[in-house]
Amino acid sequence: MRSADIAVPASRYQLGADTFDAASPNWQGILATAHRNKARPACLCSSASPLMYVAKIQGEFYLKRMPGTGHAHDPSCDSFAMPPELSGLGQVEGKAITTDDSGETTLKLDFPLSVRGRRGVAPDAGDHEPTVAEASPSKLGLLGLLHFLWDAAGLTMWRPAYARRSWWIVHRELTAAAERANAKSMPLSSVLFVPPMFSAEKKDELAAARRRFLHHLQPVKGKPMPLGVLVAELKDMEPSQYGRRIRFKHLPDMAFFMEEELCARFDKLAGDKIRDVEAVEGAHLIVIATFNMRGNYAEIRQIAVMAVTAQWIPFDHDRELRLIEAMRDRHFSKSLRYNMRQDAPIANAVMLDTSPPTALYCPSQALQPELERELVEIAAEGVYPAWIWPAQDDDMPGLPAAG
Repeated sequence: MRSADIAVPASRYQLGADTFDAASPNWQGILATAHRNKARPACLCSSASPLMYVAKIQGEFYLKRMPGTGHAHDPSCDSFAMPPELSGLGQVEGKAITTDDSGETTLKLDFPLSVRGRRGVAPDAGDHEPTVAEASPSKLGLLGLLHFLWDAAGLTMWRPAYARRSWWIVHRELTAAAERANAKSMPLSSVLFVPPMFSAEKKDELAAARRRFLHHLQPVKGKPMPLGVLVAELKDMEPSQYGRRIRFKHLPDMAFFMEEELCARFDKLAGDKIRDVEAVEGAHLIVIATFNMRGNYAEIRQIAVMAVTAQWIPFDHDRELRLIEAMRDRHFSKSLRYNMRQDAPIANAVMLDTSPPTALYCPSQALQPELERELVEIAAEGVYPAWIWPAQDDDMPGLPAAG
């Protein structure tokens, strides 16, 4: 699943008796025919020959991996994704996230997409009470949905050749990921709003497209109020008469409001993440929120945040950020927690340019010693060799050499 239009190791694909790759003549024509016939090309990167599907995005055709098949690709393939047991995906796959033979994914959510009444609900910080062993795997929380989208969009994968990413790529890939997912008996793409890259020259055109998309979210008397799901980069916040106005990048002409009680809970749960982003040059704070429309403005009802680097790679704490920065010139995939606690024993990332791949563990310095011992035991039994940065060591060990 490509995150940037740059040169990556070419995979060959098979459709019927024919084989082809991205350099083949009439590549777009081949994909257009497969899209029209709902055909599934096979990727020949490994003996498993995992199936792919064709997505049409803004008039162009792209080859995408089928959900749940990333680990069947060779690590050198651009469609590879780490085995689900190395991240929070392993806990929810097959329960909160199910995929049928056609490649359609169904998501079970633990938050509503329609409500009666105006009262907001608590922010979803992605953390859970310390007395709870783990979150339920049967439904995705708001942050879990954001992690699913980030994974499905290929935004957790990094190659040195990418050099950099823009919001244009983030918007394109998130939008494509939502097109093959359903939630609450409706297409996720019908409620997910990811603002496209803003252009002053196209301001009126962008505003008209946004109004058309948001029209079906306007309240109708006597019916439950429909909610949308926003994924955007936080720009700033300012006081308003009844709470706070939230402004997002690429949405300079649309107002979002959050009531006072929700603001107080948001500050308590998201304050550290906001400071983490402000302290790191180029970092971004990604917001996922449910909202309802009130004419030409929106009210936020539930909200969660995720810190990402300048290249849109998520990070949870300073040590994880240091690890990601040390791998700037390496090929790796970042693990996400989905519903799992911050101290859950999962890999932080998987290095993909070693042979075999290497699972990387860098627990927070706040991790309790008994939980670190559990992590070491799990890492030793994992599918890949483990590299561990002990919680109490300030200096990061040398990373495995590329092989």
